[in-house]
Amino acid sequence: MLNGKIGKLTIESKDIAQTHIKELKRFTVYVNNREVGLAFYFEGRGYYLPWLEIDYSPWLRKEGIEDEFFKFIYNFLPAGGKLFVTYVRDKETREMLLKGYSPVDTPLGFSLLKAGFTWFKDWYYPEGGNEGSPKLQANKPLSKDEEIRQLRQLLDEVKREYVRKFIENKLAQG
Repeated sequence: MLNGKIGKLTIESKDIAQTHIKELKRFTVYVNNREVGLAFYFEGRGYYLPWLEIDYSPWLRKEGIEDEFFKFIYNFLPAGGKLFVTYVRDKETREMLLKGYSPVDTPLGFSLLKAGFTWFKDWYYPEGGNEGSPKLQANKPLSKDEEIRQLRQLLDEVKREYVRKFIENKLAQG
């Protein structure tokens, strides 16, 4: 599970439990001994790539450590891995999405972009009944070529100038 250090953060998984699916574990994530949220990790099966979902409490942003936390998760996931982050307790992200902003324009999405994720989706209407709360999906690119393609595609979606500049700088670095 999520255990380790990045910068000044100590990340721990506690109360790890097996679910009814053999590749799926449930646990609670803590940063510096403070709860971030309930998480599920699917380790993958066959062609189904690993994914992690966190019922996220955005206190990390207020502490200025959200980017580092998501970078830790980015490094934890393999290429092509998916991260799902709920935003029901993230008023600013929720309101921006309702106004039609791209997920990457939101505070949560921008933190995910800075961590390295390059493909985003807003699951405002989870399907099937078992998916839980509205969430942002952020995918880790499969390759450098995919990263560049996805970043170029994001330029067509973003509205905030500082997000556009960040993407353009990443593309310029190649």
